[in-house]
Amino acid sequence: MRIGEMLVRMGVLNREQVEEILDEQQSSNDAFGAIAERLFNISPDTIERAWIEQTQERATIFDAERGIDDDARELVVRRQAWQFGIVPLRLDDGYLIAATSRKQLPRAVRFATRVLGMPVQFEIAEDDELSQLLTIQYPIRGMDKSLFDGSALSHLFGRKAA
Repeated sequence: MRIGEMLVRMGVLNREQVEEILDEQQSSNDAFGAIAERLFNISPDTIERAWIEQTQERATIFDAERGIDDDARELVVRRQAWQFGIVPLRLDDGYLIAATSRKQLPRAVRFATRVLGMPVQFEIAEDDELSQLLTIQYPIRGMDKSLFDGSALSHLFGRKAA
């Protein structure tokens, strides 16, 4: 589902507004969300929520059989992997394939968008699977699945996990 359809479904835009944004996008080449913010005063947080929902719908189920490439793993350092709940798996035709869990998806999407600067396709793992992946691929003493209740992050990074 496209971001405009998500925003209509959320009740933020109507179909005519989406068409107006698409028309503007053809002439300006700006991102859909940026145009929606400019033309209809849609908040960046709302755009981000729709984008995360869109990403979740596109995500596939994590399959450990596919393995992890060293080139992909090197895109993220240990702290980032644990803090944002993301494990890069492989590079595929200009995309990074990365694992996260449903609970960590918003944080992983924000990190991928703001830091990695490349398109990411997410595979959704169970919390225990993600914790195990993080422990194996990015070991940090004292880090375990308590990451998912926020206690490990607040202890490690000295603040409440977002």
